[in-house]
Amino acid sequence: MKEGLTNYLVLEYKGEEHQRFTPLVRHLFHTMGITDYHIYQGKDKERVQVFITVNHLPLEEAHRRLQEISDKLKQRLTKRWKTLPSILLPEAYNIVTLPYSPIS
Repeated sequence: MKEGLTNYLVLEYKGEEHQRFTPLVRHLFHTMGITDYHIYQGKDKERVQVFITVNHLPLEEAHRRLQEISDKLKQRLTKRWKTLPSILLPEAYNIVTLPYSPIS
């Protein structure tokens, strides 16, 4: 994040339905026309991280897009994820842990 802009939108899921999360995200992104994303396994098996590539997106727009994605996911799954960057958090708390391995 630099000067109020971001190059990635991040969903970080941690919960017992992690095996449902990945196919649900793929289907949702397909219906939303989101094609440039990467899904990773986190530190433990219940953590899944999704990085959506964007191009110098202002934080307010990033928040709006992440809220739209989150709202659609909530229709199918209990909310056990966080979205970053968040305009509701101080900049020092908008930190993403490094992913461990790609999920194919």
